[in-house]
Amino acid sequence: MLPKILDIAEENRLTFKRNTYGKKEVLCKCPFCHEDEKPGKTKKFYLSLNTHDQVYRCWFCGEAGGVLQFEAKLTGLSYHEVKEKRLGTLRKPLHPAERLNPKQLETIGWKEKKRKDRQAFKQKREDVLLDWKVYKFITLVGLFAEFMVIAFLDTPKERQDKLFLYLMQRTKETQIDHAFSRLLDEYAKEEVNEVNRAEWAKEGTKIARMAWKASYKTYDFSLEKIVLYVPFFHYRWKLERTANGITKKQMVAMR
Repeated sequence: MLPKILDIAEENRLTFKRNTYGKKEVLCKCPFCHEDEKPGKTKKFYLSLNTHDQVYRCWFCGEAGGVLQFEAKLTGLSYHEVKEKRLGTLRKPLHPAERLNPKQLETIGWKEKKRKDRQAFKQKREDVLLDWKVYKFITLVGLFAEFMVIAFLDTPKERQDKLFLYLMQRTKETQIDHAFSRLLDEYAKEEVNEVNRAEWAKEGTKIARMAWKASYKTYDFSLEKIVLYVPFFHYRWKLERTANGITKKQMVAMR
């Protein structure tokens, strides 16, 4: 099955034009010509992704093609390597821990351990996977809290857009696949039923509400410091879980 072109763009940390994200045509900064990164072109996004036909085109340099060619260009792999990766012969399924890339393993402290002793790593795969799941849960809690705070800020649109762009960049640095789209998906559930949200989104919402209350208690009615309160309450949330003896397996079970 072919991958989705938007997923490939996210995996390779492309910069999106936020108000086009999730639409039929998604605009990005072009990673091939970089023309839209030049001075004076901050608001330009030349790369167009057609999420229906799964094709791409840069309106400046003309680079264009399908989803497999897109992945090949971004990763430096040959077209045939990408094709085999996505559509190749069936093999024994890899353990999820084996699918984690070096940056993801580095994030949870397993990169060097795997490099030094692959056999020991293989024996500890369940521990690796658990560490990754816990990292994802904790990180998404904090990111969603910040997302909620920004989404409900009564502030000039320019400031809100800058905060969202900063948050989007930070989600890329977490190494969690499709992190920003996951935040959007959980946020959208409020329109239907907030109860249906993932547990990490529910916990993030609680932290966001704490940040709002703290702003009003400190008379920060302009909400200049509200985003700063989120990491403070997120840190407290982590400490409370440790103090309450919540294990890694219990935390992951709350997903």
